Parts: sequence; C-alpha cells; structure tokens
Amino acid sequence: MRSLPFKDRPLRDKLTHTGFLLTAAVMALLLLTLLAYQMVVQRNALAEAIRVHAMVIGSNGAAAVMFHDAQEAQETLNSLTHIPDITWAAFLLPDGQELATYQREAKEEGAGRVMAEGIGWRSLLVRQPVVLHGRVIGNVVVQASLSSLYRSLAYQTAFGLHAAALALFLSLVLSRRMASSIVQPLLSLVQLTEQISAKRDFSLRAIVYGGDEAGRLAQSFNDLMAQLEWHDARTSAELQQRRLAEQQLNKLAYYDPVTGLHNRHYFKEKLETAVTEVLRYGTSCALLFIDLDDFKIVNDTLGHETGDTLLTLVAERLRSTLRSSDVVCRIGGDEFAVILESRANATQATQVASNIVGALSSSFGIDGHQINIGASLGISLCPDHASDTVSLLRNADMAMYHAKGNGKNNFYLYAPEMEGGSVSP
Repeated sequence: MRSLPFKDRPLRDKLTHTGFLLTAAVMALLLLTLLAYQMVVQRNALAEAIRVHAMVIGSNGAAAVMFHDAQEAQETLNSLTHIPDITWAAFLLPDGQELATYQREAKEEGAGRVMAEGIGWRSLLVRQPVVLHGRVIGNVVVQASLSSLYRSLAYQTAFGLHAAALALFLSLVLSRRMASSIVQPLLSLVQLTEQISAKRDFSLRAIVYGGDEAGRLAQSFNDLMAQLEWHDARTSAELQQRRLAEQQLNKLAYYDPVTGLHNRHYFKEKLETAVTEVLRYGTSCALLFIDLDDFKIVNDTLGHETGDTLLTLVAERLRSTLRSSDVVCRIGGDEFAVILESRANATQATQVASNIVGALSSSFGIDGHQINIGASLGISLCPDHASDTVSLLRNADMAMYHAKGNGKNNFYLYAPEMEGGSVSP
C-alpha cells in the first residue's frame, strides 16, 4: 500500500518522525564526535607511551651504543617483546647505520618497517636520541601499530551503536506518547468541528487542556462558538419573526379579518385555478354566489358590531355545511362564494345550494336577539355555462339576482333565458 506524502500524514506522525530524525541526527553527530575525540586521545596516549618506552630503551642501551656492542643492543631491544603494539625498533649510530633491530613476526598485524617519523593511519614511529653523559651518541627508533587502537574504537563504536539504538527506540516510544499528548487537543478540536458541521449544534464546546497554545486555541474556539450560538439564536428568532410576519401578511392578503374565511383576492386566484384545471383535464366545477337577505336591516338597526358577529356565525354554518374540499370565501359585505371542484355537476351543486339555504334559514341568537335573514344563491357551472372566470361569475351573479327577485331565501341554476329576465322559479 502506497504511503501518504509527508505533508498529508497525521500531525502526530509528523511530530514523531521529525523528533525521531532529529534525535537520530544528534546522536549520530555526538557518537562521531566522541569517537573522533577518543581516537585523538588514544593515539596521543599511545604515542606518549611509545615515546616513554623509547626513552627507557635508549637509556638501557646507551652503553651498548657507546661501545657499538650489537649483541647487548639486540638484547635490550628484545625486551620489547612484551609490548604487543611495538612492531619494529632499532638502535642507530650517529652516521645512521643500524646497530641492532627488533622485528616482530610479520604475521602480526601492522608489522613492517616505516622510517617516516610521526603518526599515520596504520602506525606511528618515534625517534628518540640516546644520550650518555650529556652527549648524543645515537638514536633509538620505535614503530608501533595502531591495530589495538582501532580494535578499541571498534568495540566502543559497537557499544555506542547498541546504546544509540536502544536510546532511539525509547525516544520513538516517548516521542509518540508526547506527540499524542500534544496533538490530542488539536484532534479533539478537529472531531468537534466535524460534529458541529454535521449537526449544526453551536452549543458544543471544546475541552481546554491547559494554558499553552493549544489551550488558548480551544478557548478561542469556544468563544467563537459562543458568538456563533448567539448569532444562530438571533437569526432563528429573526426568521421566526419573519415567518410570523409572512403568515400575518398572508392572512391579511388571503383571509377576511371578520369571518376568518378566505377573502376576495384568494377567491379570484382559486377560481382561476379551478377553471384552468377544468379546461386542461376536461373535468367540471361549480360556482355558488351567495347574498344574505335583509342583512342591511340588521346592520342598520342593531349596529355594525352585531352585523360582524352575524357574519361570523354565517361563516361557521357555511363551513359546517360544506365538505372539506369545497372552498368558501367572503367576497364582499354580505356576499359569499363557494367553489365546488372534483367534477361537480348540476345535481351536486343544487344539493349543496339547498343545504346552504336550509342552514341559513334558521335564526341566529346574538345578545338576546333572534335574527332571521336567509340567503339567495346563484349557481353557474363550468364549462356548461361559461369557460372563463368573468363569465362564470357574471352568470352566478345573474342567477343569484333571479333568486332574490323571486322571493329570496332560494337558489337558481343559471340558464341562458335569464339574459332576458324570462326565467320563473
């Protein structure tokens, strides 16, 4: 599985890997520095030790060099056998000739003759004058191998690598734990923002773990959520008020404030819709135009307040008489209209009209008065009598006036003969 790019990895992994790499780099630099320091120190110590051995050998062999006694000089050099680092040594006369030499076996690592004085990568060579009675009578040259130095450094390197590996492992474990503790507040914030985004619940708050940057971030986040919650509540309240205002405006636009019925504006829109559906789908509808009889007398004698109460009672009787699918509206002072949809025909329309006349014929009790009014109705069918709202309304109005002119408290179904006023009850 292909790993994610470093920039897309979780923050905890970034912190862990960065801490691990920094720790490894620092430990590698420290280990190299210590090894270099140990190498310099041990090489200098070895050089000083060889120089001391050379001084001792030179002092012990001074007499042999003075008298050119090669055998005694050789015996003196042979005493270097117990010093494994020394691979070659020699007594040199003032003219540079070798009086005696010591050679460790060739199989010994680093054995071999190197005449250049100083410290190299494989060996070092020390030249020490042989002094007798304050006079230089020759030189002693000692060569030592650096193999033991490198073995010691190898052991130290192996130990350092094992210690570094253990330290890196512990560092990785601790850095993961520390990264988790550092990232946990941020992870909590991420989870909280996802929860808020999904639920749109601005009342949720982050846990403040401390006073560091993550804690201040959590506190700032909580302050932001508090402001958002306040703005959300304010916006919700404003939207609620707007909905209430819209409902109120809708009520004012489409409802009659006295009776609670739909008003003339709604009636025109509903009638237009009903006629359009009749023409589109080939169905039918009926319009009943209602005018209360003798309402003006009640209004003039008992007052407008009583008249409004009477209109409210009339609206209640109309609602109780009609079906829930029928539409009843107050379209004028004492004028009402009913729209019958759902394939209404002449039989259904006359039956509804008869029910309305019967319902409104009963007296109304208002403030101790028994009021009798009645109603005159006109019926017009679509598309039988008209296929547009203007004609349909005009025909229903004409039929209503025929009912009112023929004794009131009655209904008439529109007929073309009404145009000439020749229809009789």
